[in-house]
Amino acid sequence: MKVTNIDSLSAYLDRLVSERIKLYFFDKDEKTEEAKHQRKVIKEIRIKLVKLFEEIFEEHKYEYVGEKRTFDEAKLILDVEKLVTDDLGVGAAYYEKTEGEPSLEKFMLNEAKLRVANESRGRQKNKIDAIFESLINGD
Repeated sequence: MKVTNIDSLSAYLDRLVSERIKLYFFDKDEKTEEAKHQRKVIKEIRIKLVKLFEEIFEEHKYEYVGEKRTFDEAKLILDVEKLVTDDLGVGAAYYEKTEGEPSLEKFMLNEAKLRVANESRGRQKNKIDAIFESLINGD
């Protein structure tokens, strides 16, 4: 049994996107050592994804435990593209929050952006796992 946010398909996809975003900024900022580390992290996540797919196709099943969210799930379209967009939103809000002169207004605005993006990411991951489970298990 896989657990969303730990070892499910959606967790690995989410981490891959998040770590790739970090790599982008490390490369952009010419942080060579950090970029080198990120490449190692990305490689390991890819290995875990391959192993997960091998396990799933070998066993002909995919089971996971999702997470409950604090916002209404019916309000947003849930798919992988949205998850990527939300990950970009988290990255952008973080970097905007830490760039330039700090201010309470900037902090509050970006914290709100982070909250919305993170809630949506959770919903997207649940949906990805549900669709994948259905495809594999034939439900």
